Amino acid sequence: MMKTADMVCALIGMLFSGGAFAMTLFFKKFKNVPVGPEFFPRWLAIGLFICSVALFVQALRRPVSADKPAPSISPRNKGIQRLLIGMAVILIYAVTWELVGFPITTPLALFGLMFLLGLRRYPVMICFALGATAAVFCAFKFLLGIDMPLGALENVV
Repeated sequence: MMKTADMVCALIGMLFSGGAFAMTLFFKKFKNVPVGPEFFPRWLAIGLFICSVALFVQALRRPVSADKPAPSISPRNKGIQRLLIGMAVILIYAVTWELVGFPITTPLALFGLMFLLGLRRYPVMICFALGATAAVFCAFKFLLGIDMPLGALENVV
């Protein structure tokens, strides 16, 4: 059962990565820009494809006698519940970051995800969430020249 599940997941991963890679072929091209917006997603798609092929080959090489039953996916499973909550946090982050602003939504999302993963060292979590937000904001603003949405802080900064 696990062998079949791994092979199906690997095939889905290969199809998904192929679709994602194909989508990057239609990204807008910019003149005099050595690294365009397609660079990072394209390499992520390539990485996913390589990992999916590795999973498929590993499943093929696994003897049937060593096959275990595939775990079921149930909403009662604590791991699945954390996954769904994490996806909800990311969805809320994506929907609100333009309106509320990157400097407000990002540390809240990072703190929430760290809490969801089981971290409970609150001073460290706060410092990391604020520090990572500041580092990303400065990298985009000053190194890349890309303005991040400020939302409610638009008139302040």
